[in-house]
Amino acid sequence: MSQQSLDKKSIHTFNGQTHRLFIEGRGFDFLKLKVNKRGFAILSLEKSDNKLYSLLDFEEPRFIYVVSKSGNNDLILQGSRIEEIVGDSCVLSYSKLQLDA
Repeated sequence: MSQQSLDKKSIHTFNGQTHRLFIEGRGFDFLKLKVNKRGFAILSLEKSDNKLYSLLDFEEPRFIYVVSKSGNNDLILQGSRIEEIVGDSCVLSYSKLQLDA
């Protein structure tokens, strides 16, 4: 599935100015996260060599927590893994989405 077709089907969009990602207790900055209801998301990062890739990979599924900078836990993506990396963005798959966790 292309990033462009995923982008059109986004149901939730999070901005990195107001939110952070947490994976295994470590926080990461990002530019934008667009999530669709079909189990995919597009994550735009500030640079392509982001340390996030060392925790989130193509093999082992992880939990991704999207937390507002005011402290609200807005979204959890369970079973997340990278499907494709293109420049400063990557396509993620997830098995379950939980809002307002």
